[in-house]
Amino acid sequence: MEAPRRDCAIDAVMSIIEGRWKTVIICKLAHAPEPMRYNQLMNEIEGISPRIFTIQLKELEKDGIINREIVSVNPKKVVYSLSDKGRSLLPILVELAQWGLDNLFSHMVTLDKEMLVPKEEEVVS
Repeated sequence: MEAPRRDCAIDAVMSIIEGRWKTVIICKLAHAPEPMRYNQLMNEIEGISPRIFTIQLKELEKDGIINREIVSVNPKKVVYSLSDKGRSLLPILVELAQWGLDNLFSHMVTLDKEMLVPKEEEVVS
């Protein structure tokens, strides 16, 4: 993947969330009542291949959007959760979705803001 331009902050930000599945992963983790295991999260996303899912997870982790935590070694158990930086993206994603509805896709999709913004009791610190 080409590196984002250094003269454009928007380009740099978009490079973090670009990819068909990254925002879906972010939304699923935002609504998870607790950290999710790999298969648990992947099974929530219809149509994603294991290879692409793994790539997207690694990129989101590298960018600090999600946390990957090893909770046991034998057997190995790894869980994923949204980081503070990832949670800070949620209001921005709502605004992007609303812009899309207002300007492009109003006849094709609807916006369920609750899908992007978890209720207070859903936020896991």
